[in-house]
Parts: sequence; C-alpha cells; structure tokens
Amino acid sequence: MKKIITLSITTIALIAMFLDVFFLFFYTPAKTTTSATPTTPASARTVAATTTTYKDGTYLGTDASYEYGTIQVQITVANGKITQVKTVKYPTDSHRTAAINAQALPVYEKSAVSAQSAHFSNISGATETWHGFQAAFKQAISQAG
Repeated sequence: MKKIITLSITTIALIAMFLDVFFLFFYTPAKTTTSATPTTPASARTVAATTTTYKDGTYLGTDASYEYGTIQVQITVANGKITQVKTVKYPTDSHRTAAINAQALPVYEKSAVSAQSAHFSNISGATETWHGFQAAFKQAISQAG
C-alpha cells in the first residue's frame, strides 16, 4: 500500500513539474480581444512610438536592482531612433533565474526597440525580471532623451 501511495505522489509531482516547465518556457497563450476591451490601432501605436526622438549614440544605464540581483542595459540610438537594446549585466546566480533571464531578456530587448520606449508588456513568469529591465532601460534611455 505504501508503494502505491509513494508511486502516486511521485507521478503527480512529475506531471506537475512537466506542466510547470511547459507553461514557463514553451506555452504562449493566444491573444484574444473582446469588444469590451478597447484596442489601439497599429497606426496609432506607430505614431506614438515615432514621435519621440533621441540623441544619437550609445548609452549605458547604471545598475538597476530588483529582487534577484541587478540588471544593466545599454542602448544604441541612430537617426533619433533606438536601434539596439542590449542587457549587458544580469543575474545568473541560480539555475531558475538564469533560465528565466535567458528566455525573457531577448524578448524585452526586442520589445523595447519596437516600442521605442519603456512602455511594453511583461512576460508571464518573468515579471520581476521585467521590473528590473524596465528600471535599467529607463536609466539608459534618460541619457539619450
């Protein structure tokens, strides 16, 4: 009887771990909109993003602290637009933090370039990394402003 209970608990734990890894790294929910939720047309988002211009150059923000360590972001501006965002320093102390950062930071870097500002959404499961990235990105962008 003990073997059956132990086997059942082990099986449930393995299934839960598998689902956790799946939802953390591989699952991207389909974006849905309803008529009750107003959406911004793409043209309005583009206009808002292109109205801000920055001084050309490369800017390195200072370290921004967040729950798991510090993040430092470097931005490159050409022709008044952010052309590259690079996270030059981020925590890799634990396997989980390193895995989350490896998945989330490249997405945040691309989102920052697309938005041309610090106004973009976070990834579910990487909210604390988003907060740190946002703070570091805002420090770098303020130098270019």
